[in-house]
Amino acid sequence: MSVEHLVEVRDLQVTHGDRRIASIPELTLAAAECVGIVGESGSGKTTSLLALLGLLGRDFHVSGAARVCGVDVIGADEREVAAVRGSRIALVMQNPQGSLNPTMRLGTLMKRALAQHGVKGPAARNRIAEALSSVGLPEGVARRYPHQVSGGQAQRFGIAIAVALGAEVIAADEPTSALDVTVQAGVVHVLQRLRAERGMGLLLVSHDLALVSTVADRVLVMRHGEVVESGTARSVLAAPAHDYTRELLAAVPTLGAAG
Repeated sequence: MSVEHLVEVRDLQVTHGDRRIASIPELTLAAAECVGIVGESGSGKTTSLLALLGLLGRDFHVSGAARVCGVDVIGADEREVAAVRGSRIALVMQNPQGSLNPTMRLGTLMKRALAQHGVKGPAARNRIAEALSSVGLPEGVARRYPHQVSGGQAQRFGIAIAVALGAEVIAADEPTSALDVTVQAGVVHVLQRLRAERGMGLLLVSHDLALVSTVADRVLVMRHGEVVESGTARSVLAAPAHDYTRELLAAVPTLGAAG
């Protein structure tokens, strides 16, 4: 893996039985960079993301080469992948509250995540306080249960876990789709600031081309499990070469469009 790449993928193939679910010939992610993976539901974008995290079920077969922060996440065993997951690459999910244990306070959830990676005691408490502050959450939120925070706060908390663990890559799966427009902007601002201040790389899976156009440096467009177009966000979204990309862009609502 090149030293400047946090993620490097070559010929990633995900199959389920005799059906190919996702195929990515090439994908790289540098520090502080955002790569957007876009496409309609069922295009294979989330499956590709989960393959990098080792979170696909046993019924899926993953082949090719994929390295995250220097670790081969396809050839490694589960223990090695689990060590990378969270501490090097962290998943931020579409439904933040649904991904949290409703019986545990947020602080307890974060302490458990840190303990799994060997961080306990005062070091854990310091990391939690610093991480919550970095995403704009008050330290007191750690005493609340998931149902006692808003969707935006829950999403910021998910990002805070990644910060506390020291993750270098955030893999975000539709991170703003469940939030209203104002809250979306706040979450996006947090992700952008972490990229700028900490050099975190961002893999952004989204069907929201308006969001991707404002955040991503490069874009992969997927359809039926295949990458149909890729390049800089400016070139792909301003002058798309593939008909499918044009169709996606044409479907983006515009201000003042007739209802």
